Amino acid sequence: MDVFLTLDYELFLGERTGSVGRCLVETSDRLCDIAEQAGARFTFFVDATYLLRLRELSGSDSHASDDFGRVTSHLHSLAGRGHDLQLHIHPQWQYSDYSDGQWTLDSTHYKIQDIPAEKAAALFRDGCSLIEEIGGRRPVAFRAGGFSAQPTSLLRSLLIPNGISIDCSVYPGNVYHSPQQDYDYATAPTNTVYRFSSDICVPDADGDLTELPLSVCKVSPLFYWGLVARRLARLKSHRRIGDGLSVKTTGESIRTRLTTSTDGFATIDESKISYLPKAFRRALADGADAFCVIGHPKLATPYSLSRLPGVLRGMSDRGAVFRTVSELNDQP
Repeated sequence: MDVFLTLDYELFLGERTGSVGRCLVETSDRLCDIAEQAGARFTFFVDATYLLRLRELSGSDSHASDDFGRVTSHLHSLAGRGHDLQLHIHPQWQYSDYSDGQWTLDSTHYKIQDIPAEKAAALFRDGCSLIEEIGGRRPVAFRAGGFSAQPTSLLRSLLIPNGISIDCSVYPGNVYHSPQQDYDYATAPTNTVYRFSSDICVPDADGDLTELPLSVCKVSPLFYWGLVARRLARLKSHRRIGDGLSVKTTGESIRTRLTTSTDGFATIDESKISYLPKAFRRALADGADAFCVIGHPKLATPYSLSRLPGVLRGMSDRGAVFRTVSELNDQP
């Protein structure tokens, strides 16, 4: 089975964004060292809007200039190591301010749907060009910020003109509505690569776009109660290395996870890496043709980094073939 290890390369989007060093450079390098030892490469979905805003501010802010230089240099080195750089968009950066090394984030333009169509088109065009400039290859894949890739008509209008043929935003079986995120993937296929056209949730063999959805598995409420206990205990091994704060989860979502089994995505983040082997075995048993893992360097912990080598080794022993997302275009 083909396994795709994907990482969203981004700062935190809550009340504190965190630093380039702790959230991006240090953790990404440690993750890549582990993956390379297993013969795997990551696909980094690079938050291009953040980079574009940094570049825009670099002429007047030395902190922005330093961050832009460090991040672009780091991404260039990741591409040189054989990792894949693809497009990720969080529109709010274009409406956010940076002063004395601190971001003041806009919270009203979180989704692509929240900004004018011409602004979205410019972000996609300029983001693709910047990633190509950094990594030497034009992006062929996209992941929407907050998984919010609907409506499909809007997505198509942004992907196709920029030569992007692969989307990796779908979180099958999940529906989520908040001021920041808005999606409905209740009917989307699971653990399979499929083509689509007019509806991102409906396979179409003649579609001109390809979907690589996140892989999912059932997660017991007991896992989330354990997660609460670990956070309250402030265990050092489970502390995030990234030094920012996430967007707050809705109360309804928290109650659901604590009271019923839910579909969790396959991830290497924090203690959630503990159910990744189970998710992989379930996908194998179901005859899946693809297994897409998501992660965030900013959410790495000492625990997750210590577990990752064994998890990748276990996948490899069970026949996993590690691929980057761009390699989907190389397949017939």
